[in-house]
Amino acid sequence: MKGVICVSTIKGGSGKTSTAAALAQAAKISGRKVLAVDLDPQANLTLFLNGDNTQAGSYEILHGRAADIENIIQTTPQGIDLITSSDDLATEKTTGGSAKRLEAAIEPIRKNYEYIIIDTPPQMGELCFNALQAADGLLIPLEADNNNIKGLYQIYDIARQMKERSAKRLSIIGVIITRYRANANINQFFADAIRETADKLNTPYLGEIRDGVAIREAQAMKKNLFEYAPKSKPALDYMALYQRIAKSRKK
Repeated sequence: MKGVICVSTIKGGSGKTSTAAALAQAAKISGRKVLAVDLDPQANLTLFLNGDNTQAGSYEILHGRAADIENIIQTTPQGIDLITSSDDLATEKTTGGSAKRLEAAIEPIRKNYEYIIIDTPPQMGELCFNALQAADGLLIPLEADNNNIKGLYQIYDIARQMKERSAKRLSIIGVIITRYRANANINQFFADAIRETADKLNTPYLGEIRDGVAIREAQAMKKNLFEYAPKSKPALDYMALYQRIAKSRKK
C-alpha cells in the first residue's frame, strides 16, 4: 500500500476534482491498483470516471448502510474502482466521532490498493474532515489567484490541527497550481506568491498543471485523459505529478 491521498482545497473552481481524476487515471494507466472515493455531493469525480451514481456509494458507507464495502465498489468502464457520490452527502453534519467513519470503513480494504484517492467538497466540513482523517497524504490544488493563497493558509492550518489531534498518519504531499497559463502575467505573479507561501509553510511546491482543452474534452466524453490525449499539456503535467508523488511514497 502506497497511500490514501486526499485532494482538497477551500475554494471551488480550483481543479480539485480534475486533479483527483487525473491521478486515479495516471495510476491506472501505470498499472497500479487504484480506488477513487467521491465525497463531493456534486459527484463530478463520479461523472468524470464514468461511474453510476444511482447505486449505493459513499453516503451509504458513512451511514453504516453498507454491510460489505466491497459490494459498494464499482469498476468503471475506465477500469478504475470507484465509490460514488450522491446528492444526499450535502446533508452531512458533524457529531461526536463522526469524522472517523470513512477511515473505519476503508481500513479493511486498504491493503487491496496501491492508491486510494479521495475527492472532497470545496469547503471545510464533515466530509473533508472524514477524508483528512482517513488520508496518509494531502494534495492541495490551487488556481493562481489571491483567494487561493488565503485558502492555502486555511487548509494548512486545518490539516495541522487534525494531525495533532487524531489524524496521525496525515502529511501534506504538496501544493500544485492548476489551469496555469505561462503567458499570462497575472498567473505568473500569483504563482510566485503561492510558491513563497508554500515555502513559508514548509510545504512542498510540486509545480504547475498547464491549461488545455484536452482535459475538458476527456471529461466530457468520460475518457481516461492519458488514453484520449497523452501528449497534451495537462496529460504530460499530471503524469509528471503522479510519478513524482509515486516516487516520494515508495515503501
